[in-house]
Amino acid sequence: MDNSFHIICDEDDTRLDVFLSEKLSLTRTKTKDMIEGGHVHVEGKVPKPSLKTKKSMDIKGEIPEEEPLSLTPEDIPLDILYEDEYLLAVNKPGDMVVHPSFGHASGTLVNAVLSYLEKRFQISNFKFQIGSGVRPGIVHRLDKGTTGVILIAKDSKTQEMLSDLFKERSITKTYRAIVEGDVKKERWIVEGNIGRHPVERKKMAVLKTGGRISETTFQALKHLNGFTYLEAYPKTGRTHQIRVHAVHGGYPIVGDEIYGKKAKLLTPRPLLHAYRIEFIHPAKKTPVKIEAPVPADMEDFIAAHNTEAK
Repeated sequence: MDNSFHIICDEDDTRLDVFLSEKLSLTRTKTKDMIEGGHVHVEGKVPKPSLKTKKSMDIKGEIPEEEPLSLTPEDIPLDILYEDEYLLAVNKPGDMVVHPSFGHASGTLVNAVLSYLEKRFQISNFKFQIGSGVRPGIVHRLDKGTTGVILIAKDSKTQEMLSDLFKERSITKTYRAIVEGDVKKERWIVEGNIGRHPVERKKMAVLKTGGRISETTFQALKHLNGFTYLEAYPKTGRTHQIRVHAVHGGYPIVGDEIYGKKAKLLTPRPLLHAYRIEFIHPAKKTPVKIEAPVPADMEDFIAAHNTEAK
């Protein structure tokens, strides 16, 4: 597998490790270790992680292979929304991380899926059936606090075909969310390149220069007392996209500690839910539509702030 990369820099005055973490979709710790380990060269020289980037800077390197995390099946209940011989869809709860990482080695969706598939098919070590690495079967992800539909492939071929559908934007996703403020428009679109926030590096932001193209359409469903219940239709799939586009439009998602204004006072998680996913089945070539019921915490919040009921 070729893990080499060659990037012509398009940003000024950004730390090299931060720039590469965004471009390569890696953690900053990983890119820092890569640079310090001599796996990155700038203009033919080994740089420091703190080197500030310049436009047209020539960056070459390779992503070193990691020892994979040990994937242990864990008997964690799953809410199965759809299943066939190729894939399954799960309604992810708001307190679950999707895949193991070095900060979340257990209790993840992957751990639960491995256990479920082993029991269902009576196959031990099922991870070898659905791919290697720390993300077997995973073709997209949801942030830890986001609930709703997530797809898992049961074999590597289906995983590859589903990944291609996402890359081709042939999968339609619908989210439900509750945002702060009374949205005046009934339908609107937010566009712009998303990248790392220039000052607050834990955040993503819509940037004037750099970043990656993104687009989300929003539709108001119900006006509440100081809040709005809406649907979001992301055309692209950038990190934190809906959360970033919501706050960019002036209406942060309720409970979002990173982007919201009143997050800690209102709910323990962002009220964002992956409500529906639609696509043409990559193996069966038939239309598939999967929905996850709106979770109780969102229903309760709507009921508590429903102006019509008062």
